[in-house]
Amino acid sequence: MTTSESLPMVAIVGRPNVGKSALFNRIVGRRISIVHEESGVTRDRIAAAAAHAGRPFTLVDTGGLGIGRRETRHVGVFDGLIRDQVAAIVDEAAVLIWVVDCQTGVTPQDEEVAALLRAAGRPVVVAANKADNEALASAAATEFSRLGFPVICPTSCTHTRGRAELLDLVVERLPRATDDRGAGAAAAAPEALKLAVVGRPNVGKSSLVNRLFGGERVIVSEVAGTTRDAVDVPVTLHTGGVELPLVLIDTAGLRRRRQISTVVDFFSMARTQEAIRRSDAVLLVLDATALATAQDSAIARLVADARKPCIIVVNKWDLAEAEGVSRKAIIEQVYERLSFMRHAPMQLISALTGDHVTTILGAVVHLREQMKVTVPTSVLNQFLQDLVARTPPPAATNRRFKIFYGTMLGNPPPRFVLFANDKAACPPRYLQFIENQIREAFFPQTGLPIIIEVRQRADPSEGTGARRAAAGVQRQRSAAKKAIARHHERKKGWRKRP
Repeated sequence: MTTSESLPMVAIVGRPNVGKSALFNRIVGRRISIVHEESGVTRDRIAAAAAHAGRPFTLVDTGGLGIGRRETRHVGVFDGLIRDQVAAIVDEAAVLIWVVDCQTGVTPQDEEVAALLRAAGRPVVVAANKADNEALASAAATEFSRLGFPVICPTSCTHTRGRAELLDLVVERLPRATDDRGAGAAAAAPEALKLAVVGRPNVGKSSLVNRLFGGERVIVSEVAGTTRDAVDVPVTLHTGGVELPLVLIDTAGLRRRRQISTVVDFFSMARTQEAIRRSDAVLLVLDATALATAQDSAIARLVADARKPCIIVVNKWDLAEAEGVSRKAIIEQVYERLSFMRHAPMQLISALTGDHVTTILGAVVHLREQMKVTVPTSVLNQFLQDLVARTPPPAATNRRFKIFYGTMLGNPPPRFVLFANDKAACPPRYLQFIENQIREAFFPQTGLPIIIEVRQRADPSEGTGARRAAAGVQRQRSAAKKAIARHHERKKGWRKRP
């Protein structure tokens, strides 16, 4: 396993609720991190590509450092995990942006963060955030200089103050050699497959991402709803001699709407739905101990409606196996309750022990190859001709459905258009039958959705402009003859009156 984060890393660090996520969103120009007045919203590292003055780099948002090194009282369940992750990021980063709060000044937590950054020995640029007026901006250098870092830049995400000046200071401290190697590697690297990992809370999504990554990349705990943001994890995996560049998107667990009680939960759900839409494929994670619930069905419907390729991953298989449940029973139960996802292949794994996790990689490689398949028009029409001859369509109306020809529009997902005599004459079940037959013939066991559009063949009189003009003249002449005939009939009737 190798990561694809080859660009120099710029990490944003600081205590909670000083505006790290707001600054991150300002720099990248998109709302990626969730921003809320509640303290401690960000937990996992969130990375995005950014650039300034022609220098590309990877910008990383981190969770707030809420505890001291030796503090044990009033420690939240995530504080220690966040501190360990931030410490690892500080060691990897080329430049650190330390965000402090101008309105509150220096706090004991800031002094603890300063000690951590001094020990790391990395270049540090202090972003004195929330400098919303000139008085706060002018006092920032005096207030925070006693922390021991001379490079201080007043910023305000609310008023977009100091962003360019801050990035100028950051770019000056980026290593040039690392940047050149990273830019060359990024240009030569193949495009990565974006793979969203979705499911209910606490089914093991983050554990699966860490297992595939080969390390503790995202925070994992037994508390449901640990993940809040959609976290992109670039990684390059190798399976069967094949290099597989991926971007694993760890997402927040999707709850039922009536269980969404806070603004943060709402934004987490929105980020997960957006991750599904921007992904190339989806890993739908289920829990083998609570299989195919109503919420699982709702999440699977989101994936199906988005027309995304899908691989079903049944996690915690080791627990179900210990209870005597067979693989066949689990597969049958899932496909019975999620009947609209029968096209998706299924893998039974244990992210905790790593059992059968490598089977997912084989399925993803097969899916990636099938996403490149193009069916020639001649092959498709021969297939349709044999299919209709073998299984004629039933008569849904007084006209029998007849396919003239078909063609493939694109992939992924595979999109086909069939030109027929009457669109209304095609029974929905027969269209589903054609979809299943096309999948079995050209895209077997991939999880790719098949989109088929039936178009009624246009009237020849409505073809070219000349034909339409000729048809219009003919209709006008016919209408004129009928009008003259009606006029004569009325005159004949008037003459017959006594």
